[in-house]
Amino acid sequence: MLVSALGVNGRTIWKRANGTDNPPLIPFHERKSISTERTFTKDTIDVEKLRTTVFAMAENLAYQLRKGEKLTACISVKIRYSDFNTYTKQHKIPYTSADHVIIPKILELFDRLYQRRLLIRLVGVKFTHIVSGNYQINLFDDTEEMLSLYNAMDTIRDKYGELSIQKAGSIGAKTIGRFNNPFNGEPPVILAHRKQ
Repeated sequence: MLVSALGVNGRTIWKRANGTDNPPLIPFHERKSISTERTFTKDTIDVEKLRTTVFAMAENLAYQLRKGEKLTACISVKIRYSDFNTYTKQHKIPYTSADHVIIPKILELFDRLYQRRLLIRLVGVKFTHIVSGNYQINLFDDTEEMLSLYNAMDTIRDKYGELSIQKAGSIGAKTIGRFNNPFNGEPPVILAHRKQ
């Protein structure tokens, strides 16, 4: 009936309305956020260790943003205490992927969040409101040397691995690297200990 009314397109409309379609499905997953967490083997109250870990996480995620040509506008820090109470704080920032903008804000959020001085089981960093784009240079705050340094560090990381060069503030943090491109269109990797 649709063929007589609409011609060849009627058959296509009928097939699609009934869920029959021949083209293969190509899944694509656009990332809306990127995060990393670290669960400690032993709960800790060592503030320097915690700050170093949060610093390294923020540095690594900022590198992932630059590598994927992405920018973030919202950053958050997560803390889980040994009694499993979990707290987060987030802050909106101008779209950026620059370490010198992100890392101080992350550390400030951590300092505001960690007030109870209890043992910590987990810390995490998350970037949301991710969009495609490259870092917009700030006319008054950014220098050519700093931007050249970012490019040089990213080139070394691309060639020799993410842990081949680090800022001094992140030395001592263990296994923060991601080792794959989170912006390649594939869904996030589900770790073995998590249910699917």
